[in-house]
Amino acid sequence: MKFKKFDFNASRRRLSAALTIEDLYKIAKRRTPKAAFDYTDGAAEGELSLNRARQAFQDVEFNPSILRRITSVDMSSDIMGGPSSLPFAIGPTGFTRLMHTEGEIAGASAAGAAGIPFTLSTLGTTSIEDVQAVNPHGRNWFQLYVMKDREISYALTERAAAAGFDTLFFTVDTPVAGRGCGISATASLFRRS
Repeated sequence: MKFKKFDFNASRRRLSAALTIEDLYKIAKRRTPKAAFDYTDGAAEGELSLNRARQAFQDVEFNPSILRRITSVDMSSDIMGGPSSLPFAIGPTGFTRLMHTEGEIAGASAAGAAGIPFTLSTLGTTSIEDVQAVNPHGRNWFQLYVMKDREISYALTERAAAAGFDTLFFTVDTPVAGRGCGISATASLFRRS
């Protein structure tokens, strides 16, 4: 019989016991204030698109290849004209500090450590420059909501470019604000060379 050393860090204990996304969801629901959780968890109106997206992920099946050589597995990929260690990126999330005190700093740090792109939202809670400072060698992207006052949008774009962000996502799903939270549909506007 082998006893496990007790971990006095409650967060680390909870997270190490989480084996699935559903486990993390349950932890977040218990630990997060209701308004912040509902903002993050919710979607617009009847949540039809959210439910379809969840079903699409549930429909993905793992089909292992048996008795094949796997001595060199390369998960790296080219995303939006640049390298990524894994075939995905961290997408834009507004008001991130509602869910975590470090907000985008934690996300950008994690993305940098994993070698994947990080996207800062216009509605982020951390400045463009602070994200660049915490992930100086990583790929940082910026998602832009165009403001009625175009000078604000231009200034944000110029700051992102000056900080070395290499991709701008131009949000096109909010000509009129929806009733509830939704996932942003974005289109690539430009790539810096």
